[in-house]
Amino acid sequence: MKTMTIAEFKRHLPTLLVEVAKGESIILQKGRKRENVAMLTPFKAEPAKARELGLLAKRGKPVFKDWSISEEDFLASR
Repeated sequence: MKTMTIAEFKRHLPTLLVEVAKGESIILQKGRKRENVAMLTPFKAEPAKARELGLLAKRGKPVFKDWSISEEDFLASR
């Protein structure tokens, strides 16, 4: 884990982003006291969870009918 000031981070941003993508973590510090301000870590996308229906979960299931239509019917509907 690296620590650096914001100015150093801005100067070396492209190379640091490559390091972060490889798994490195960077702590950004601010001011003369070098107070820790932020931490830059690699992004890990979580798998999408199945959505729950909530209040209407037990009310029924959707029914899909055959919605096909012939060209003649489609043109006649104008």
